[in-house]
Amino acid sequence: MKKFSCILFFSLFLGIFLVGCSGGSSTGSGEDVQTITFYSVGGGDNYYNDILIPMFEEETGGKYKVEYARGTPQEIISKIKAQGTNGNIDIVATGIDGMPLGVEEGVWEELFPEYEEELNYNNLTDSAKAYIEAYDNYGVAMNGESGGPIIVYNEDTVSDPPTTFEELTAWIEENPKKFSYAPLSVSGPARGFFFGIAQMMGEDFQSGADLTKTWEYLETIGEDIDFYPSKSSDVFNLLYDGTIDIAPHMPFWYAYDKAQGQVPDNIEAVRLEGTKQIIDAQFYVMVKDLPEERKEAALEFIEFAMSAEAQAQQYQVGRVPANKEATSDMILPDYQDSYQTYLDILMPEFQQDGDAYVPEDDWILFPNTDVLNGYYTEWEDRIQSQK
Repeated sequence: MKKFSCILFFSLFLGIFLVGCSGGSSTGSGEDVQTITFYSVGGGDNYYNDILIPMFEEETGGKYKVEYARGTPQEIISKIKAQGTNGNIDIVATGIDGMPLGVEEGVWEELFPEYEEELNYNNLTDSAKAYIEAYDNYGVAMNGESGGPIIVYNEDTVSDPPTTFEELTAWIEENPKKFSYAPLSVSGPARGFFFGIAQMMGEDFQSGADLTKTWEYLETIGEDIDFYPSKSSDVFNLLYDGTIDIAPHMPFWYAYDKAQGQVPDNIEAVRLEGTKQIIDAQFYVMVKDLPEERKEAALEFIEFAMSAEAQAQQYQVGRVPANKEATSDMILPDYQDSYQTYLDILMPEFQQDGDAYVPEDDWILFPNTDVLNGYYTEWEDRIQSQK
C-alpha cells in the first residue's frame, strides 16, 4: 500500500511539473500563444485566411494565433454589445456599411491620431485618408476599389457598346428588357451606376439634396426594364445566360472574377464616360475598450496588415492597396501568375506601370450613411415599386 502511494504521489508530481513546463499552449520559447479573434463583415476569405493570417503568424514567430470568422455588420455589432466586457472579438474588417453602424453604436476604438505612426498613416493614399476623416478616425482604410460606373455587355449581341449615359438610354429604348440592375441597398455596381448618373446630371449626391434629374432618368429607363433582380450575382447570371445583354459592374470585381474563370469569354467591359469613379473601401477597426494585452495584440495585427508587404497581396485579389509603398513586385511568388492574368483582363484605364490603380484625380467618396439610406428608401419607393 505504501509502495502504491509513493508511485501515485510521484506520478501526480511529475504530471504537475510537466504541465507547468508546457504552459498548456505555448511557442517553442515557452511563451503562451495569444489568440486574436478577427471577424470580416465584407468577404475577403481568400485574402484573410490564405494570405494575411498565415503571413502574420509566421512574421510573429507563433506568438499569436488568429481565429477568423464571418458575419453581417448587424450580427457582429450586436454580438459585441451583448458580450460587453466579457467579449472575445478584437478586430473587424468592414466596409462602408458596417463602419458607420459601429461608430453610431460606440463599439469601435478611435485609432487616429494616437496610432498614426503604427498604422502607416503618412503612406496612405489620398482617398484612404479622406475615408478615415469621413468616419471620424475610427478605422483605417485598408484598400480602395472603384465602384464604377462601368457596364459589362455580351459582345455576341452588342457590337457597339454605349460609352455614355445618353448612348445607354438610347440603347435601352431600342432593346427593351435587355438591361437590368439590382437594388441600390444590396449592390455595389448599382450604387456606382446611380452615383454616375447623378454626376452626369450635375446633381450633388453628397448633400442629400433632391436628385430630381437622376430619378427622372431612372424612371425613364425603368419603363424598358423587366424587373430588378434581388442581388448583383443574379443580374450577372441573367447576363451570362443571355436573358439580358448589358448590366452595371465594378472594374476590379469584373476583372478578378473573369481571371478566376467565373465570367464567360463573351462578356466584356467598357467605362461610362463623363463621371468620376465612386470609391468603395474596406476598413480595419478595433473593438473599443479592450484589455491592454489584447489591445496591443490587435494593434500589432493591424500594423502588420497595413505594412507594404501585406498590403501588396491585395493586388492579386482584385483590390488596390491603401499603402502607397505596396507594389505588385511584392506579391508572393505563388500568386504572380494569377495577378498577371488579372492584369491582362483589367481595363487599361485602371492600370499604371504594371499595377492596378485608381487615378488620384478620378475618384469621389460615397455620401454618409444617413444620405445613403435615404437614397435606398427613395429608390424602393420610386423605382422598384413600379415593377
